[in-house]
Amino acid sequence: MNGSVKKLLDESLNIRNSFSPASVNIFTYFVVIAVVGSGFLQIPFFYKDFRPASYIDTLFTTVSALCVTGLCPMDIERFNIAGLSFLMLIIELGGLGLIAFFTIYLALPARHLSLVSRQVVKDFFVADVETDHRSIVKRIVVYSLAIQVLGGIVLALILGDCGEGNCAFFGFFLSVSAFCNAGFAPWGDSLHHLSGNAPFVSVIMFLIVFGGLGFTVMQDVISFCSTRIRRKITGKGKMHNISLHSKIVFLMTVILIVVPSAVYLVLEWDGAFSGMGVRTKMLNALFQSVTCRTAGFELVGEGSFSPAGTFITELLMAIGGNPGSMAGGIKTTTIFLVMCQAFRTSSDLRYLSIFHRDVSYDDTDKASAVFVKAMIFISVILFALLLSERSSISAGVMSAGDLSFEAISAIGTAGLTRGITSSLSPLGKLILIVAMYGGRTGVMTLSLSIPMRSQYVKRFVDYPREEILVG
Repeated sequence: MNGSVKKLLDESLNIRNSFSPASVNIFTYFVVIAVVGSGFLQIPFFYKDFRPASYIDTLFTTVSALCVTGLCPMDIERFNIAGLSFLMLIIELGGLGLIAFFTIYLALPARHLSLVSRQVVKDFFVADVETDHRSIVKRIVVYSLAIQVLGGIVLALILGDCGEGNCAFFGFFLSVSAFCNAGFAPWGDSLHHLSGNAPFVSVIMFLIVFGGLGFTVMQDVISFCSTRIRRKITGKGKMHNISLHSKIVFLMTVILIVVPSAVYLVLEWDGAFSGMGVRTKMLNALFQSVTCRTAGFELVGEGSFSPAGTFITELLMAIGGNPGSMAGGIKTTTIFLVMCQAFRTSSDLRYLSIFHRDVSYDDTDKASAVFVKAMIFISVILFALLLSERSSISAGVMSAGDLSFEAISAIGTAGLTRGITSSLSPLGKLILIVAMYGGRTGVMTLSLSIPMRSQYVKRFVDYPREEILVG
């Protein structure tokens, strides 16, 4: 065998059969913060009654905040301002803090990223990691912080008009929680008492959507706007075109907001939204379609929705947000590519064509792999919950449908619940901790599968082909 070919093969095998430093660092980052954070939440100082919750509950709450989920097994109003501040810090560390962590990681002197590590960073953050990763990630941190500060100021003013005593702190807490798609609110009823406040709800929706767009899209939009402004002022400069990825994200975002909100409005007109005015019903339907895909705030209790409405909610939670964002779930672009692949036309003779662009086989194969692995992960988590909570199911404390909702909410990092989180057994809570971590990082990591040696040999050796009956 040619020496250079053999060297390439050996390097590929070594890279793929070892854990990437980026993957190890992500795992270490989450584990360390979860352990340290849960330990700090055992301190009585963070509670109004100076009585900390059990360790499993503090661990669950810490992981939920770190994975920007929003599920909480305890009453959030037990925390005082210091406790909520610490929770806000954990949320920021799980959202924007992860980006800051990789900014430091990428900016270290002589930092050389392996192929697998570079792919991990790309999937989490930006598509241009090979070219200008340091400056891009730094700009993302600055822009994200600016949006959160602006959102906090606006929310504080709105809450002040509503007579909220802690309007400044609660405004910034909600801004961080909404932008990071965490879903934690400082009140025990989430946002129920503000369901008719259109300005407040609109700002929360804006922060959720913007935080869930993805950092690649954010960078794309900023580059597009800045080059357009520069061209209008100076008449010079090359225009930046919106990428195919951003176009798909915008399309899916609009579809997954508009269509479900119309469906909710029809299904819950005389159900969960009964007793509201027409405008309030429309506002709540729109908010429900936004919050379900990873935010976790509630204007209306999930238990009041019809079975059909609950099914729509579970679909949205499973889909989640966009790649490279604060959101979890299977991701919108993955669902889009899987649907396009399933319904591709005869005109797509080779590559899948979208918006007059061809999509590579690697992307479509990866989308299919992520989708299948996510379905397997959801099934395993749900089966484990059904086993761990079988006594509660028999006693009528919860149903299989409630556990299904809880499992999808945890994996999709949506944070919505039908009120059973606090009733779960310690084992059930541990299962959901694994689900939340998997939803925030695992599905993405699973997509970077480790091929067997024979798959690399196939680059150089062709095996006989056979057909398999499908469908």
